[in-house]
Amino acid sequence: MNPVSHDVAAGLLTDEADDVFAALADRTRRRILVRLVQQPDDAGAVARELGVSRQAVAKHLGQLVDAELVTVRTEQRRRVHSVDPARIREVSDLLGAVSRGWDDRLSQVRKLAEAKARDQG
Repeated sequence: MNPVSHDVAAGLLTDEADDVFAALADRTRRRILVRLVQQPDDAGAVARELGVSRQAVAKHLGQLVDAELVTVRTEQRRRVHSVDPARIREVSDLLGAVSRGWDDRLSQVRKLAEAKARDQG
C-alpha cells in the first residue's frame, strides 16, 4: 500500500490550500471558472453571460485571483481574466494523490476479505 505522501498531506494542510478550497466551495465561482476555461474575458462579459451582477462577478474574480486559480492581464482598458491551467493541474494532482491513497486502501481491504474467504472456504 502506498500511503499519501507527506508532501501531499502537507499540501492539503496549508493556508494556501484553504484559500483554494474556499474559492472552489462557492458554486458561482465554479461557474465563473468554467466560463473562463471556455474563453478568457472581463468581469462585465462574464456577468452578462452568467446573469450575475458585474459587482458580484468582480468580487468572485478577486477571490479566484487571490487563490491563484485565475490570472489577470490588461488589454487596452479591459482587465481580462483567465484560468491558470498550471494551478488547476496542481489542485487536480493533489486530489488525485488522495484518491489513489483511498484506492490503495480499498484494494488492501478487498485482498484481505478474499484471503479470509479462501481460508474459511
